[in-house]
Amino acid sequence: MILYYTYKQKTKVFAQALGDVLGLPTQELVSDINNRSRFGFICKTLQLVFARKAYPVANMPDAIPTEIFVCSPVWGGRVSAPVKYFLENIDLRGVRVHLLLTAAVPTEKYKTTAQEYLRSLGCYLGEVYLFHTSDKFMPDRDVLAEQLRGLIDGAE
Repeated sequence: MILYYTYKQKTKVFAQALGDVLGLPTQELVSDINNRSRFGFICKTLQLVFARKAYPVANMPDAIPTEIFVCSPVWGGRVSAPVKYFLENIDLRGVRVHLLLTAAVPTEKYKTTAQEYLRSLGCYLGEVYLFHTSDKFMPDRDVLAEQLRGLIDGAE
């Protein structure tokens, strides 16, 4: 299962490409934070980032398999507040969690921070992938699928 949160639809493209590669279904984590104006969204996300808080997800899955992939944009060097809410409010015991992070300016520190965060949740630590996203262009799903295929084949 691939779960993702997206605001500008870019992380969705990554999640769908990953779903194509792995043959797994995708599910968007829906949050009403997306219903705000652009300015309201930015103000709220800044507030959440600085307070290191989660933000509720309206469609929490009833059950999850023993291995999941979670796709999230990076907010303030960490997973987005809706993904944080999901990860902290679902039973992850015995679940291997992989993260795919998208960032406008990716740094290796984001991966390290994400790995530490996953360890704190008590799940099995999976892979953490970090991808650069452009503010101007939507990612190409086919190109992403090819890149992901190479990464996943290399991780096995």
